[in-house]
Amino acid sequence: MKKLLKPILILLLVAGAAFLGFRILKTEPPAAVDEHGHGAETAKAEKDEHGDHAEHGGPEAHGEGEEPVKGPHGGRLLTEGRFQTEVTIYEPPGIEPQFRVYFYNDGKPIPPAGINLTITLTRINQTDTVKFKPEDDFLAGDLAIFEPHSFDVRVVAQQGGKDYEWEYESYEGRVEISAESVKQAAIGIETAGPAKLNTKVELNGKIRTNEEETAHVMPRYPGVVKSVKKKLGDAVKKGEVLAVVESNDSLQPYEIKAEIDGTIIAKDVTLGEFVSGQEAIFTIANLGTVWADFNVYRQDFPLLRVGQTVVLDGGPGMEKTEAKISYISPFGAENSQTMLARALVPNASGEWRPGIFVRGDVIIDAEEVPVAVKASALQTFRDWDVVFLNVGDLFEVAPVEIGRRDSEWVEIKAGLKAGAHYAAENSYIIKADIGKSGASHDH
Repeated sequence: MKKLLKPILILLLVAGAAFLGFRILKTEPPAAVDEHGHGAETAKAEKDEHGDHAEHGGPEAHGEGEEPVKGPHGGRLLTEGRFQTEVTIYEPPGIEPQFRVYFYNDGKPIPPAGINLTITLTRINQTDTVKFKPEDDFLAGDLAIFEPHSFDVRVVAQQGGKDYEWEYESYEGRVEISAESVKQAAIGIETAGPAKLNTKVELNGKIRTNEEETAHVMPRYPGVVKSVKKKLGDAVKKGEVLAVVESNDSLQPYEIKAEIDGTIIAKDVTLGEFVSGQEAIFTIANLGTVWADFNVYRQDFPLLRVGQTVVLDGGPGMEKTEAKISYISPFGAENSQTMLARALVPNASGEWRPGIFVRGDVIIDAEEVPVAVKASALQTFRDWDVVFLNVGDLFEVAPVEIGRRDSEWVEIKAGLKAGAHYAAENSYIIKADIGKSGASHDH
């Protein structure tokens, strides 16, 4: 009987040891405790409590980096020994953002009286020094912390005869692009400064020959065409022979000559045919100047004057050119209720061909503004109008207040100073790079 019990006891001991080991492995470790002695659940509760607070701090609220230690008000908690400083940016709607800084000793709040504090912000193009004064249970900064909240931060505090110093980065809407990449992407860099903004009327029209430089060539006497010397499109000089006609009256040949320098734009004659002398057989136009005839709507009638400048745009592949309004019709068109305005267009290159449609911008007023950027520079970031400030290889959003604008320029009323370099062409590439890098935040 004893021999039978011994194996059973051994099996029971082995089974009990296995069960005990299983329970030990399944037991969870103690909850982690942070530097303030708060457990994980307490920390989560505090995070939930302060998650929607109007105060925030640290670079992770404004860009990339490791998550900093947060204080009770949701700001970055800086610690040296027992002394702790919580840096927040207070920015409720309708109020300029400002620093609010709280202090602790061994995790317990202490009054700000007697604590001297300075925060230095080194931005992409300037350095701001913020000083503080006590308010309630915090120190309040004396400067508005304008957007973007993108800077290197240096915090210096004196308390109880001891100095404390911390530094950290807080970047937002910033990206680094090498000079070579800028060149390859054709990102144009310009300098903000004065510009002339034009108030204009936009017109649509068509290029026509200048009738004051057009000659309709007719035979002097009826007869038979004996020879044709020129063809359609030929350039001719005044006095050149165009054709020879044998007169029906005298049976003698006579020459038909060009009356002006120009280009043959119409030809209605063939060898051996009879010409009556009543109709033009050649039309010659000097295309060194052409007319641009525009249809003007009634509301724009009072705005136009002879002598005003009009900028012509012939579309892709054609350079814009300036001309002057030379004629405004005293009559209106009954069917369209429009008025004719005509500009005399220089055409030495010959690219303004009669028959093509054009757009014309008539400058009716021009005003100088102290700071402007190219219209192509303007982008949006969050709910701001921005341009991308350029310093070295760095590009960063600059929220701007815009004023008047025309097709080329936008007035900058605030947010960018004259002399600042900015991305003028292909700025959307920078916006895309910032989006990919995640260098932004939501308020």
